[in-house]
Amino acid sequence: LSGTPDYMISKCSALGKTVLEFPLLMLVEAKKNDFEQGWAQCLAELWAAQQLNKNPQLTVYGIVSDGKYWEFGQLTGQMFIKNSQSFVIDDLAELLSALRYVFEQVNHA
Repeated sequence: LSGTPDYMISKCSALGKTVLEFPLLMLVEAKKNDFEQGWAQCLAELWAAQQLNKNPQLTVYGIVSDGKYWEFGQLTGQMFIKNSQSFVIDDLAELLSALRYVFEQVNHA
């Protein structure tokens, strides 16, 4: 694997500096609305995040979005679960609720 993720969220460094530590959430753009390819990229990034964390059993979270549609998933160990529901930007309250849930999970990791 090589490359740079589109976006990721990680824990703050204990040093108080901008240092990449413990990536727990990856966000991938579904380029040209290709969610299948977006999930392939996201899953690779989730696996890499587990390796960076030196914990292959760690639960890490992924989001794939084209800006209008948002899909959520998580990788725990080698088990990947993708939420069957897609969220749309038109229902902002529901989308923000899903985002809040993911951020809460990441915050407790």
